[in-house]
Amino acid sequence: MSADAQRHELIAGVESHERELEQALDDLRRALHRPFAVGDHLGEHVSEHPLPWLVSSLLAGLWLGSR
Repeated sequence: MSADAQRHELIAGVESHERELEQALDDLRRALHRPFAVGDHLGEHVSEHPLPWLVSSLLAGLWLGSR
């Protein structure tokens, strides 16, 4: 095998490994973001259903204030 062919083979291997590494890093970023996105999900739920949250917070405030 000539030096030029070996060089192209090495370059192709490095590019393949770079793509695999990028995919692994993307998977890791998604896996780490998911458990800590509780605030995002809670905010979406409150904005979609504000009345139950308002009533429950009012009741909790009245209960805590009466103590």
